[in-house]
Amino acid sequence: MNRSRYWFIAALSMLLVWMPIPPAPSVNAALPALGTGLPARTAQEIAAQWKKLMHPTADFTSPYASAPSARHPYAPGSLKAEYIQDGLNAVNYYRFISGLPYDLTATAKMNKQAQYGSVLLAAEDDFSHTPAKPANMSKSFYTAGYASTTTANIYAYYGKEEHILSRAVDAYMEDSDIYNLSVVGHRRWILNPRLQQIGFGQASNDKRWTYSVLQVFDQSRAKPIAYNYVAYPAQGDFPINRFGPNDAWSVSLNMDKFKAPVKSAVTVTLVRVKDKKTWKLSAKHGKVAETGNYFNVETNGYGSGTAIIFRPGGIAEYKEDDRYQVTIQGLRLKSGAAQKLAYTVHFVDADKSGIIETE
Repeated sequence: MNRSRYWFIAALSMLLVWMPIPPAPSVNAALPALGTGLPARTAQEIAAQWKKLMHPTADFTSPYASAPSARHPYAPGSLKAEYIQDGLNAVNYYRFISGLPYDLTATAKMNKQAQYGSVLLAAEDDFSHTPAKPANMSKSFYTAGYASTTTANIYAYYGKEEHILSRAVDAYMEDSDIYNLSVVGHRRWILNPRLQQIGFGQASNDKRWTYSVLQVFDQSRAKPIAYNYVAYPAQGDFPINRFGPNDAWSVSLNMDKFKAPVKSAVTVTLVRVKDKKTWKLSAKHGKVAETGNYFNVETNGYGSGTAIIFRPGGIAEYKEDDRYQVTIQGLRLKSGAAQKLAYTVHFVDADKSGIIETE
């Protein structure tokens, strides 16, 4: 995938409070490896959803129903419905290929909130979840904008015009630069099983910077999802054009089932099936870098909670029909029993006729 030199993203953690669990005796009996508990998508299903969801149709050169103003007098403005739909489709596509429900909605309330946040960021090029108040901005406008940026994924882009909402979602899911590798927080918010409602905003300033906000701190899904963990890339068939060689792998645990993992006890073994090339990753691979082996257990409240993050080094590209077997050890269930995780990722070009195209 091509990478722009001029985009930046930042994620924010929300502290989740878990009820204490009485200690339980450890169970020594070996348990079978645990799968994700989510459906595995097929190449044909992925191709169909790619065609449906990942071909933006809105005119990105004219995204506003009413133009925002990032200077005094400030105005939040609003985005056209079809432009928002393109962004929503992209989020739902990534949830689909991860085995999650892909029925999110973008609500008028959250879209409006995201517009205030986008204008606040654009007002003084203060790319932060906690931006300062511009001197000439009203307190009420600032309060609305601040409430947005502190509960959202944020994105900044400089340069030629582009479909910002769609590109921002791609960047949130990639999430593997040196500033985000250790947490992949944007991705975890999008792949939060309890997520149901989101909102999009966008605003530009006179310096050619465009800022976008994705309101994503939501846990309003009414029906609980039965799952053990959310893996990205996901088990089963997975599109090669959505994952690059320097992108982080992540496994977000269902913390209703697992005890808080101890980083020093957790290990990841990754095996490329065709040649048996094996990576063994652990806490000793904790140095953040653009490339190379990496491992972390991240316990802050991004999305659904604790995640295991890892990256095998020395891969030039993931190739069509590559299969990678993932085994994670060192975890414990709430009962205290040791539990191994295992799943296989099969990278596919989901449609030979070109429904899925490499960027």
